[in-house]
Amino acid sequence: MSEFECIELNNLEEVSVVKFKDHKVMDPSRIEQMGKELLTLVDDDEDSGNVLVNFENVSFFSSAAINKLIVLEKRVRARGGQIRLSNLRPEVRDLFSYANLDSMFQIKDKQTDAIESFEN
Repeated sequence: MSEFECIELNNLEEVSVVKFKDHKVMDPSRIEQMGKELLTLVDDDEDSGNVLVNFENVSFFSSAAINKLIVLEKRVRARGGQIRLSNLRPEVRDLFSYANLDSMFQIKDKQTDAIESFEN
């Protein structure tokens, strides 16, 4: 798999852990690229891969970027996988709450808790 421009990828305990390279995910062209990279990640995975999106470096996440996560969640679920979010700062977590997306995404405080929450 090639190096990503907008995300970092690590595999831990059969979970694809994604981190964003940008602290503020708001530039439209970067968000478009990020969306492509996230879908490539899922489409390249032959397994019903579980994905953990770790927000530890993110201080701002735009609504356009949230739309990319919704598409990712649908794609992961369609392939039999699950998605979790972790390490959201309060201001980012509030955005998910305001948009009622905390019911779509399981959000955990720590990456380790998120990894442990995947159903086998």
